[in-house]
Amino acid sequence: MRSILIIGLGRFGRHLATSLSDLGNELMVIDKNEAVVNKMAPYVTSAQIGDCTDEVVLKDLGVANFDLCFVCISNDLESSLVITMTLKELGAHKIVTKVNQDLHAKFLLQNGADDVIYPERDMAIRTAMKYSAQNAFDYIELSKHYGIFEIAAPKSWIGRSLQEINVRKKYHVNIIAYKCHDQILPLDKDEYYFSEEQHLIVAGDKKNFHELIAKKL
Repeated sequence: MRSILIIGLGRFGRHLATSLSDLGNELMVIDKNEAVVNKMAPYVTSAQIGDCTDEVVLKDLGVANFDLCFVCISNDLESSLVITMTLKELGAHKIVTKVNQDLHAKFLLQNGADDVIYPERDMAIRTAMKYSAQNAFDYIELSKHYGIFEIAAPKSWIGRSLQEINVRKKYHVNIIAYKCHDQILPLDKDEYYFSEEQHLIVAGDKKNFHELIAKKL
């Protein structure tokens, strides 16, 4: 369990707060909007109303006591920058700031942010990859060129073994697990036989993955 501060309760901030709370973290949230703060209060450890561009407000929060601070105000670069810089000056251990432009990310990383996140961009990439690949059910990007895909087994593989198909050598991707009845199980035996009922969790270069799908096996 980690101690986390979330500044800004827009759509992303609210989803982030509820998800982190569900994972058992100790969570404080703060926003200028009283109605939003009151709505989030039942789901977090502590909820406060305040303008975090005011250094006094941040001092009162004791930001150095948190393991992690999120700044979720990407639509206002000035406020985001002021808050990020002040957090750093007050001794915040790690600051992650939400951005929507590369230029904003550059400024923030140079002025206190330890990391930046692009929720809208990342979701757009994930959605594009998921729906542009035939028989793909989900996608997680690990780097610009590498990702993890959930796909249906190609029809020509059904009833055949992992060893027989030799996926890694032929297609240069790795099948790391399979999904059965919403459970993901590791695939660590060559004796595994492909089934229509099970989805495959495939890791590899995007180019190799699309080449595999394009073969329509």
